Amino acid sequence: MKKQKENEENYREMAEKYEVVVRNLESRVEEEAAKNLQKDHYLLQHSRFASMGEMISSIGYQWQQPLNSLSLLIQDVREALQYGEINDQYIDTFTKEGMTEINYMSGTINDFRKFYQPTKQKCTFSISDCIEKALSICSYSLKNHDIHVEFEYREEHMAYGCPNEYSQAVLTILADARNAFISSKVKKRILDIKIATEGSCLVVDFKDNAGVIDPLLLSRVYELNLNTINSNTSGIGLYMAKIMIENMDGSVAVKNTGDGAQFRLSVPKAASRDIPSPV
Repeated sequence: MKKQKENEENYREMAEKYEVVVRNLESRVEEEAAKNLQKDHYLLQHSRFASMGEMISSIGYQWQQPLNSLSLLIQDVREALQYGEINDQYIDTFTKEGMTEINYMSGTINDFRKFYQPTKQKCTFSISDCIEKALSICSYSLKNHDIHVEFEYREEHMAYGCPNEYSQAVLTILADARNAFISSKVKKRILDIKIATEGSCLVVDFKDNAGVIDPLLLSRVYELNLNTINSNTSGIGLYMAKIMIENMDGSVAVKNTGDGAQFRLSVPKAASRDIPSPV
């Protein structure tokens, strides 16, 4: 009986110690979970700021021509007044041309706003349309750096996921390729985009000839704050692109291909016409 009582006391002591350990572990898990949520929130905000910077830069390229046109129209008013050319026909032409440029600039802002709005729920969407949207955002920037994009729009290629997030992932890869070209000495700069079907997934390959990624970094290109190809490339953008694609049950892969790198986005195909489409 005495031995049994000692065993019971030892058991109670062990149980109490175990409970203390469990409580400490639970507390640490909660603290780490809170830290991870805070980190994810920070990364999301950082990614949004980076996307906003890309957007502002693209708007600058898009608005350069219409702003020049408006400037010429306004300057012409003084000369028209000096030479007595202002009449109803002149005013009509001035108003029509001015409103054309303003409407174009307004439409650009609306397109950018829609592009960066998060998709509330998964739906069917066209892979080709999303790539076209991303290309339209950075088209002037790519042209400014003599980067030729080879992409043939052949068919819809309907996928299932979040279209805006997909477009943003594409934009990240396009910006990454652009930065790689800026740092390279390649004269004939080509970015090739191809869509294919593999089983139940749609895959898109983005292949450039801007030079290979250091083989030692290939497995780490999505790490935070890692400069992958050059000093202008931050791992945060690629990390967030990977997160967005994986949230659609997809995947992101990268490899070297001779004279450059190839990024591959893979997302599920739309399996049913009953799945909701984007509004």
